[in-house]
Amino acid sequence: MRYEIKKLPKKFDQRGYLIEFLKNAELEKKEFGQNYFVTFNSVNQIRGNHYHTKKSEWFTIAFGKAEVKLKDINTNEEASFILSDDEDNCLTRLFIGPNIAHSFKSLTNRAVLLNYTDCEYHPENPDTYFFDLDKK
Repeated sequence: MRYEIKKLPKKFDQRGYLIEFLKNAELEKKEFGQNYFVTFNSVNQIRGNHYHTKKSEWFTIAFGKAEVKLKDINTNEEASFILSDDEDNCLTRLFIGPNIAHSFKSLTNRAVLLNYTDCEYHPENPDTYFFDLDKK
């Protein structure tokens, strides 16, 4: 399954901290894609539940906590873990490649997910396919 978790160090000074979320050298495609902020307004709110055939994405939780579920649609390999903003010295960045179904479930009353995708969204060709990872 093509995903990667990377710890990003926080650079502190008296004003707060700075995190270098993503650098051009880390991208396979060098043209700019698109950034998103995704919010959660209650505990157990689910976002995602889809996959892309062409897009790669990078995520982090900027505020709050969320459970992440992944499933490779070709091999059925699965993974799950928690992304959270409460680590003292770093923030966790998640990379997800094409054909990896993903969902995010808020574990806090409010959460903010930051996303970069290497392809811009086009409503006429969204490259987004529903895949329910949170079936009851």
